[in-house]
Amino acid sequence: MIKVRWGLGLTGALVLGVIGISGLSASGHVPFGLAGVVFVEPDSAPAWVGRIALVDEALGRADRSRAIYQWREASGAAVRNGRPEGLIAVGDRAIRIAEISDGSGYFVREARYVYLHAAHRAHAERSRDTILGIAERFERLGDTERAEQVRRIAASLS
Repeated sequence: MIKVRWGLGLTGALVLGVIGISGLSASGHVPFGLAGVVFVEPDSAPAWVGRIALVDEALGRADRSRAIYQWREASGAAVRNGRPEGLIAVGDRAIRIAEISDGSGYFVREARYVYLHAAHRAHAERSRDTILGIAERFERLGDTERAEQVRRIAASLS
C-alpha cells in the first residue's frame, strides 16, 4: 500500500513540476536554464536502418575502410534490434563488401553466419517467406547444402 502511495506521489510531483516549468516558460521566466531544453520524439526507424545507409554511402564512394566500419556498427544494431530484416540487410552488405574486396572470404563467411542467424530469428517469428528469402541468398552464394537446411526450417512451419 505504501508503494502505491509513493508511486502516485512521485507521479504527481512530476506532473506538477512539468506544469510549473510550462507555466513559468509561458510567463517568460524559465528557471535553471531550461530554456534550451528541447523535447525530441524517438526515431521510429530502427538504428540499423541508418547504419545500413551509411554502409551504402561508403560503398558508393568505394571507401572500403569506412564501409567495413559502418557495417560492423550496422551488424551490432541489427543484432540488438532482434528482427531478421536487419540481419538480412547486414548479410547483403557483407556480400557487397566482399565484392569490392576481391571476394574476401571473411565477409562471405560473415554473410553466411548472419543469414543463418536471421533464419533462426525468422523461425522464431514464424515468418516462412523470410526464411525462404534467406534460402535463396544461400543458393546465390553457391551454398546449396545450407540453402536446403534453411528450406527445411521453413517447411517446419507448414
